[in-house]
Amino acid sequence: MTWQVLELGMPMAVAMSLLETDVARVFTDAGATLKAFWFGALGTVLGTLVAFKAVGSLLGPGGWKVASSLCATYVGGSINYAATAQALGMSPSLLAAGMAADNLAMAVYFGVIMSIPADGKELSTVKSTAEVQSEPAANPTVESLALTTAAAAAACMTGNWIASALPPQFAGSGLAMMAVVASIFSALGALVSRKWGQTTNGISTSYFEGAQSFGGLLMLLFFSVVGASTQVKEALAGGWPLFVFILILLSVHLGVTLALGRWSRIPMSTLLIASNANVGGPATAAAMASARRWQSLVRPAVLVGTLGYTIGTAVGCLVGTQFLQPMLQASLLVSRT
Repeated sequence: MTWQVLELGMPMAVAMSLLETDVARVFTDAGATLKAFWFGALGTVLGTLVAFKAVGSLLGPGGWKVASSLCATYVGGSINYAATAQALGMSPSLLAAGMAADNLAMAVYFGVIMSIPADGKELSTVKSTAEVQSEPAANPTVESLALTTAAAAAACMTGNWIASALPPQFAGSGLAMMAVVASIFSALGALVSRKWGQTTNGISTSYFEGAQSFGGLLMLLFFSVVGASTQVKEALAGGWPLFVFILILLSVHLGVTLALGRWSRIPMSTLLIASNANVGGPATAAAMASARRWQSLVRPAVLVGTLGYTIGTAVGCLVGTQFLQPMLQASLLVSRT
């Protein structure tokens, strides 16, 4: 049962989470939030390298894998942590340790950015609450869930096929390729829906209604299985170096985001929402925008957060295999000589 959930359920969950939002719209609708999102992604990559240089050798031989997964999750949300861990073959105990530290760090980080002053008056365009809420809630049907399952399975199979055709150094990139394929399916589905699909309140509805909820259910099942199959003592094996790693990573991420954002004259509210989208994903970013009454940022938060789902796993795997693993190997050679 554990193997089926880890190897089959989790990739399907990630694919479903990508199907219901038209990622292509992020380049036209997100505006300054998209630019701030890229600043945050850059800050995460730089923070990962700095943190791994500082304490990477203390994380153990598999530390580069958990560092890669944390890089992925702070580029585009928690789904990328699980996907990167599965792609790199991380042990369940190390996965659980990193996941526990990540959850605690995110809670603290969200409290920090929620407390940073930004009144939203600097926003150039503010939609009313009625405009933001005008989009219909997801109304899944048997047909939409069946189409969602078929599209997610096709994305997983296509992603694995593309990965198998790539050079050996890209081994394990099936999930990253799947994210790209699922995003293409999402954009195509949205295009067809706008041209020939049904509408609710004048707004086109997705052919993949309920996909995010279905994917969220599978992801919760994944985390439940991981937690149930891991001993608590082993889950805390990461110890203080893991928390120091996350502290350095998020500090650099926030510093780079704010520095580049203010240099580019992006409003502070937009920078904070983009950072939230990097670290937590679309749900937490949209919730923060709504809680702080920045209604014009709700849609961009969802869009850039979904873009993070698409690219986070690929970025995490790339940083891990091309930078972190060689850094660890070099440090081990130095310590032996």
